[in-house]
Amino acid sequence: MSFYSFLLINLRNRFAFFMNIVLPVVFMILFGAVFGKQQADASVAYYSDKEIIIDSTNWIPLRSIPTLDEIKKSKYDAVIIAKDNSIDVYQKSNLLQIEYELQVFKLKYVASNQNIPVNLKIENVSIGKELSELEYIMIGVIAISLLSVGMNAGVNMYSDYFRYGLFKRLSHTPINPFSLLLSYIGANSLTGVISSFVILILSKIIFGTNLLIHLSKVPLYLLVVSSSVLINSALGVVLSLVFKKSAQSISQLLYTVFIFFSGVYFPLEFLPKSLRYISYLTTPRYVHMLFQWIYDIPVMNSVLFYVLNAVFIILGIVIGSFATTRFLQVRN
Repeated sequence: MSFYSFLLINLRNRFAFFMNIVLPVVFMILFGAVFGKQQADASVAYYSDKEIIIDSTNWIPLRSIPTLDEIKKSKYDAVIIAKDNSIDVYQKSNLLQIEYELQVFKLKYVASNQNIPVNLKIENVSIGKELSELEYIMIGVIAISLLSVGMNAGVNMYSDYFRYGLFKRLSHTPINPFSLLLSYIGANSLTGVISSFVILILSKIIFGTNLLIHLSKVPLYLLVVSSSVLINSALGVVLSLVFKKSAQSISQLLYTVFIFFSGVYFPLEFLPKSLRYISYLTTPRYVHMLFQWIYDIPVMNSVLFYVLNAVFIILGIVIGSFATTRFLQVRN
């Protein structure tokens, strides 16, 4: 019953709905529109057995055919190999917008090849070491949305419960604090799944990102969503316990700090070195890393992945249970 009540609050409360669903979508569109355009400036290296000149500073001619390993380790976003009436395109991201330049390259190669038909083949190269700027931002949007679901929605709900004396009433019932916390976390986890899936689907439709996960990785994805919501929920509960009526204002300040200092939206290199250490205290930084690992980006090993999730879950349950118990002991 309490799970259903918390879920309804997330969906019916205008502030919670805006912070959990609407604002992440706005961030997705805003940052996607800015960083998505930058993909047109992708660097491309090309080799051709015919003399071809591409009038673009981002297209670099190669003197020899690189191996697949060299392509993966290269600094270029795409490598094109044209030989024997065939054009092979090795691209490191599905977000590259080089269709026009590629058609120009193909026409020039066909013209230099006495108009003999040319076979064009595009292959995605799994480099397992980097994301495009747009993909990085989209994952960051998800990490921040889970922060909002856990911390801001938690502060909003628990502050209202305290303000209207609901915890005083609940303290006279046989309700278990741990059961209350699990219901709250379960509702927020489901909200987090909905929010993240909305971002994944819309980013695919609007910007053509390729962040939809394979079915085999869905359990890992749900694990990261649940653990991140849990630790952020616990943070929201603690803020409500410590600051009570001013908790919402404090959470908004903390939300802003996390956005700028976690490194999920803006590179940490933009900050003075003395301020970069703040990122280690922000939960979105680690949530972003966990999601990167799911997308085969080697930011950590598998042991650290499961350890971080375990730490988030344990800390979330311990801190959340303690705070919820204290709330039920409060007398207005």
